[in-house]
Amino acid sequence: MPDVPPGSPPDDPSEATLVFREQSDGRRVGRLPGGKVVLLDLNWLDRVRDGEQWRVRLRHKETFAIAHPLERVSSGGGTPLVPPAVLETRGSARADDRPDDTTGETPEPGNGADPTERAAPAPPAAPELPPVDAVEAPKAAPAPAVTPADILRPSDRVALFVDGANMDGAGRLAGYFLDYRKAQQYFTAGGTFYAAFYYTAVAAGQPDPLQQRFLDFLSHSGFIVRRKALKAIRDPDTGEQVIKGNLDVEIVLDMLNTAGNYDVAFLFSGDSDFERAVDLLRSQGRRVYIVSARSGISRELAYVADKPIFFLEDHRAALARDDRFPGVRNG
Repeated sequence: MPDVPPGSPPDDPSEATLVFREQSDGRRVGRLPGGKVVLLDLNWLDRVRDGEQWRVRLRHKETFAIAHPLERVSSGGGTPLVPPAVLETRGSARADDRPDDTTGETPEPGNGADPTERAAPAPPAAPELPPVDAVEAPKAAPAPAVTPADILRPSDRVALFVDGANMDGAGRLAGYFLDYRKAQQYFTAGGTFYAAFYYTAVAAGQPDPLQQRFLDFLSHSGFIVRRKALKAIRDPDTGEQVIKGNLDVEIVLDMLNTAGNYDVAFLFSGDSDFERAVDLLRSQGRRVYIVSARSGISRELAYVADKPIFFLEDHRAALARDDRFPGVRNG
């Protein structure tokens, strides 16, 4: 029986099949249908790749669960694993179609060959899987037409507001994770740095060590970290448990309350919920630029923001975490 703490909801499953996604802090995270966050057991981080689907055993906490992998179901591209029977069929030829090893001819009865004998089929070749640590290095891309330094004046006070959860998704869409230390320097070059804020939800209780290390890194890199505990809410009618951890209100409050301290804001999010806040700030004379992936930005936000929009795909060389590539470490 899985280790389920007393008081856990009776409908929390003991096993599930989940897709795990890598976050910018290095965790592998899945979600149950009700929204409950599932963290991969730390001992499996090197064996479960981004996008893979696994059948797992779950150990439930109040607002999250820990997954212990049992069996991989599909690869990172969503491709089902080939069953062993299919591999054997593909990896061996029929014996009566195979020529004699030495003459190239099928042996005939009377020449020392037993017509009922069949050579043992060759063992099926093991499927070739990419190494767990293999990550494609960034391809060289042309320099973007416009960089932050092109739009900033020395007198411009610059603020950064990073929606952490949204940028995890945007990073996956763009094909890399941001190095936020690089981002802070890149998006304030040519202006005067005021402040950088990073917003994220955290599990209640004992902090996840990988996430804590990532948040410590952000703090040492000059970011003000805003955290909000995940909250479990059970619908009284359906009994479904929903996990809440949205920080949109906190982001908007900081953008509005500190508006007198900056001239230019870079909002790292593509969420349409920020449309009215961006519109209001621009009406007060602030310039607000959006940083997001091309396919991760809402039309509503794109309409009201200052231009250009800074698409992650165009700035990979300046922003990518190079400690994710073989043989390279961050300084």
